[in-house]
Amino acid sequence: MDIYIDGGTRHSNICLVDGEHIVVKYRKGKPTNNELEYLALLYALGYIRDKYKGVKVTIYSDSQLMVNQMNGKWRVTTDNLIDLHDKCSSMMTHKIKIKWISRKINLAGHVLEK
Repeated sequence: MDIYIDGGTRHSNICLVDGEHIVVKYRKGKPTNNELEYLALLYALGYIRDKYKGVKVTIYSDSQLMVNQMNGKWRVTTDNLIDLHDKCSSMMTHKIKIKWISRKINLAGHVLEK
């Protein structure tokens, strides 16, 4: 199962695409782009828990920062991201992988651009 996620500051939206389903959610306040990327991941992890529990899932994102932090390659040093990172980390399972992809092929990014 492949899921694509993205967060965009233009309308403070997050997006999830899982093949047949497209979900776009508005986020209140003025979150930063990096916060929106983490909020998209948090939403995706809850979505996976509810709909695909026990299934191997790859989450694709064009956020190098979030992907590298979640995969333990980069440290999380920004205060506003530490809580989000911790929440996402607590929801991860061995069946969920997070991979970076180019913005050009991120289906969720294409939805947010429209």
